[in-house]
Formats: sequence, C-alpha cells, structure tokens
Amino acid sequence: MTPGTATDSAVFVALEVIGTAGFAVSGVMAAARSSMDWLGALALAVVVAIGGGTLRDLLLGQLPVAWLLHAWPLTVAVLTAVATLVILRLRPDADPTTWTPVSVADAIGLSTFAILGTEIGLVAGLNPVLAVALGVITGVGGGVIRDVLTGTRPMVLVGQIYALAGIVGGFLFVVLLQVGANTQLAVWLSVLVIIAIRLVSIRRGWNLPKVVADPEGAGP
Repeated sequence: MTPGTATDSAVFVALEVIGTAGFAVSGVMAAARSSMDWLGALALAVVVAIGGGTLRDLLLGQLPVAWLLHAWPLTVAVLTAVATLVILRLRPDADPTTWTPVSVADAIGLSTFAILGTEIGLVAGLNPVLAVALGVITGVGGGVIRDVLTGTRPMVLVGQIYALAGIVGGFLFVVLLQVGANTQLAVWLSVLVIIAIRLVSIRRGWNLPKVVADPEGAGP
C-alpha cells in the first residue's frame, strides 16, 4: 500500500506541510493563552509541529528522525509561527481562548498527521490496526506535547473526541485503500472526516463518558 505515483507522493508531502503549519498555529495560540513571550511561543510552535512525527519515527526505529535529515518542516513551522505572531500583534483584541481558527488549526494538524502516520505505518509493513494506532499517536502527539508544556491536562485524556476522530479517519483510510479507491480520494476524504468529527464534537459539546460520573450529575 505504498503511493504508486509521483502525484500520490506529492499528496503525502502536502499532508505534512499542512499538518506542520496547523500545529505551529495551535502552538502559538496555546502560548498566547499561557501568556508566553514571543520566543517561548516560537519554541512551542516548533516542538508541537514536529513532535508527532518525531514520536512516529522513534517508534518505527527510523533514525535520525525525519526533521534532522530534511530541515524543511522546521522552516515551515518557524515561518508559520512568525506569521501567526504578527497576526496576533495586529489583532490585539483576538481572544486565543475562543478564536475559531485555533480549533480549526488543531483539527487540521490532527487529521493530516493521523493519515500520514497511518500511511507510513502501512509502508513499514504494519498490519492495518497497528498502522492506524501509529497514525493516531502521530496525530495526537503534538497536541499532547503542547498541553503538557503549557500545564494543561491533555485533551486526549479528558473526554474530548480527539483520538477517536483520528481512529475513525485512520480506519476509513485503510478501508478505502483495501477496496482499491484512488489514493488521493482516500487521503482527502479521511482527512475531511477527521476534521468534521473534531469540529462538530466541539460545536455540540460532545464528550466521551468519564470513568466515574461527576458528582453533580449523580442521582440521589
């Protein structure tokens, strides 16, 4: 299940570029919420942007990790972070806690890296279930690092439909490939499904059930 054409290869490069930029934006916005300075925001954006891919490469034993061999992800992350910082400076009234582009950027990072990680897992010879697991780890890795570094409980652990969206999209991608669907169709449809699930769940306040019900919601 490897990309068979130069066009397919370009699709996966596009995924990485889009995902890197998306997570860089979410890193800057998280830094803004935590009242970090510009340097802190830049550092967080870069770490978040390359974090998931680094975890993926380490799990597969692919060393050195990709961004040490090809520096362009760092360049994309830095340029995106700088542009986001400039926009925030020009829009001092923007509230990083409620600004819609924050959720969109994070959903884009999650979706693109989840599908990219799944594809890389398939190419590495993993069975579909493990490939999807690798994709989800790749997709949520950057967000977990971001939340930990900003002192926030990772959203993947507190009931938000985050990893679940990646799982659904990852399995959709695998199924589409197995039935012979065009690779580009499989990629972009799966990406859009993850983004849709994530954004709709935020919009409607959907969450996974907690291990123990909240005391306020408990019956007499």
